Amino acid sequence: MNKGSYLITLLSSWLGRLCSLVAIGWAGYVCAEPVELLVQNTHSGNTYDDWFSAFIWTLFCLIGVVVVFIGVIIRQKLTLDKAINELKGLEEGLQEAQSIAQMGSWSRDFEHGTTFWSREARMVLGLGDDQEAFKHYETLLHPDDIEGMMEAVAIAYHQGGGYIHEHRIISPYDKKERWIRLAGKVFLGEEESPVRETGTVQDVTLRRASELALRESEGKLRSILEAAPYPIMIFDISSAPSLLYANQSTYYLFELDHEEANLSGIDLHSLWGDDDSHTQFTDSFSESGVTNFEVLMKTQKGKVFWGMLSSTAMDFQSSPALFISVLDITDRKLIQEELERLATTDTLTGLLNRRSIFETANKEIRRAIRYQNPFTIIMLDIDYFKRVNDTYGHATGDKVIQLFAEVCLSCLREEDALGRVGGEEFVAVLVSSTIEGGRVVAERMREAWEAMVVDVPGGVDKFTVSIGVSEIITPNETFDEVLERADKALYVSKSEGRNRVTIDKGEGVRAN
Repeated sequence: MNKGSYLITLLSSWLGRLCSLVAIGWAGYVCAEPVELLVQNTHSGNTYDDWFSAFIWTLFCLIGVVVVFIGVIIRQKLTLDKAINELKGLEEGLQEAQSIAQMGSWSRDFEHGTTFWSREARMVLGLGDDQEAFKHYETLLHPDDIEGMMEAVAIAYHQGGGYIHEHRIISPYDKKERWIRLAGKVFLGEEESPVRETGTVQDVTLRRASELALRESEGKLRSILEAAPYPIMIFDISSAPSLLYANQSTYYLFELDHEEANLSGIDLHSLWGDDDSHTQFTDSFSESGVTNFEVLMKTQKGKVFWGMLSSTAMDFQSSPALFISVLDITDRKLIQEELERLATTDTLTGLLNRRSIFETANKEIRRAIRYQNPFTIIMLDIDYFKRVNDTYGHATGDKVIQLFAEVCLSCLREEDALGRVGGEEFVAVLVSSTIEGGRVVAERMREAWEAMVVDVPGGVDKFTVSIGVSEIITPNETFDEVLERADKALYVSKSEGRNRVTIDKGEGVRAN
């Protein structure tokens, strides 16, 4: 109903109410007049005045009713104008939203055979303003999509309810192909046959083009990854990590069965050699840039190897993912470890060399000071070693040094350290040990070496060792100061006849 029809209907209603009120008022006055005459015993000569009074009273009643009527009309008009303005605003907002979303609405009345397409729907479909010319939507469908569209709506036409289908149409004006998302709902009548259908159409051409471009780019990416000579894996990190993709090199390195392996079913923990390596892997999820780290990895057959992992965040199949390349660096790691071993150990004995034992001692003395633990060192020097080389040769001298290293190691705890600092000089670092404990260990070393029988050219021989022991005295004392006192104690052992242990407590030395 439009605005004019509504006002006419409203005016007629209120005029009818006004007439009813006047009639009721007049009837009340007429009925009341005889009663008043009987009570007052008046004569009929006053009839003219009575009728005039009734007219005036009726006129005032009529004026009051008209004023009330006009007030109601004005209020109803204001309410109607407000409702119309709100409706226009909603309509404009709906049209704007449909235009932005490239969406329009439509409806079909099966009983009257009419179809309505909104202006936005006609724009989406590339149609003109003629409603009747395009009431058969099927004429717009791409020939290859007609069958799929018919199957999608057939169930809804039979059972009622909604349907959604994406397909191509060919615009009759510009002959361009467009992808349309058609959503509809069919309403059935009493005889279970369609009576009305309504829905929306949306242009999804750009989205479909983007999806196609994405699939093409992912296809190119897969081709590149498959040709890569090193393993590449892509993990889904949107929820629980899962393996989305692995190239041929990954199957080879991790000894996976390409015919039977299910990527989503692979236990990710089985790829790592230890828990620390798995933790490093999971920590890389939160890194924003490229992350490189070395970890121990493991094949499906249990072979452990060192891997250099490079990871970076990316989008894969429209989900957040982690791109990881793996480089087997086992050989390089072994070479690196061997170089580090050669740089830190004595090649003859396998003990720590001078630089390494001093670094270890400095680290342990700082820890002892921090936690207020005792710290003791032992200096050892094989007695008359030059005579060994001169008598038996350097090969025998090297053998004596090796045997002496083995004897000293057997007298130490696992947490202690032993290093060779010179030709026949050694230093032992005793962790959390008092000087009395150092004396006990030194005596054990001296006795064990004195009892050792060494095969030499032409027979056997026995050797002795001189030892000096010292400990940390003050919190600000350095390792060099403790070492200097141990060296002085060692000198006392040498000068007093060798084959003995001398202790330096900072208050002088005492030889055993």
